Amino acid sequence: MGLAEDLSDVALTFDCPDCSYPAVRKGSALKTIAHFRCDGCNAKVRITYPQKLAIFEKHKLLTAQGA
Repeated sequence: MGLAEDLSDVALTFDCPDCSYPAVRKGSALKTIAHFRCDGCNAKVRITYPQKLAIFEKHKLLTAQGA
């Protein structure tokens, strides 16, 4: 499974691994970033491709359950 194109304009939520503060980014932005700055603890957090896959998969499962 790749990073789903149909989620490019969807706001995806994931938690900072340092403080668990929720970060929200569009799917298109999440595809291209290698790190993000947490709004909760101001840490620079690296985000790997496997982590991105997990975020996209989680959102797809939540969407499927809600439909």
